Amino acid sequence: MRRTGTAWITVALLLSAAPRFVAAAEKSDPRGEYGVSLAIGGQEARAESVFVSMLSQTRGDSRALNNLGNIRLLRGEAGVALAFYDRALHADSLDAGIHLNRATALMIIGDEARARQSFEVGVRLAGGFARAEALLGLPPEKQPTDKAARKTAIDPEQLRAMLQRAATAVPTDSVAAASRTTSTDAAGKHPSAWRSAGARGSDGGGTPQLLYWKH
Repeated sequence: MRRTGTAWITVALLLSAAPRFVAAAEKSDPRGEYGVSLAIGGQEARAESVFVSMLSQTRGDSRALNNLGNIRLLRGEAGVALAFYDRALHADSLDAGIHLNRATALMIIGDEARARQSFEVGVRLAGGFARAEALLGLPPEKQPTDKAARKTAIDPEQLRAMLQRAATAVPTDSVAAASRTTSTDAAGKHPSAWRSAGARGSDGGGTPQLLYWKH
């Protein structure tokens, strides 16, 4: 009985420490940055392989889960992307960027009510509209939309409108508090919009991506 009790205590301690193990693994694994650089360079298939390999060792890696969601969303698989974002939030519920990605996927699916709720959470955690806009790398307002931009499933103006609506619904005091406690990854990264360097579509041009990539 004494051995059994000790075993259960050990299991409980391991389970309670699991989030810390995941966080430590994320910080020490350089593949996250490498995978993002591949994705930014238009090598989405190779980037996907890197993120999957990260999950094979650390199942709750929020970087890999979020970035796999991005790749799926860019392929037009918004439902699958949403599942990845939900899992990423289990690992890092305070990352504003993941909430904003999740909201974008819901927006594309057409679930406006849930998208609005998720945008509000993302704006609050980011610390306001401007920071949320920067996390998603939105281009300047009213910037002319080029041919490549028109082919993406993510509409910059619709995205900005949803962010603005969310910002008006979030109490100012909660935004101020969140700006002081936002996770380091969400607050410290540069805007994550980028143009794919690889050939895309019949004209071979790049496609602008309005998503948050977790480094």
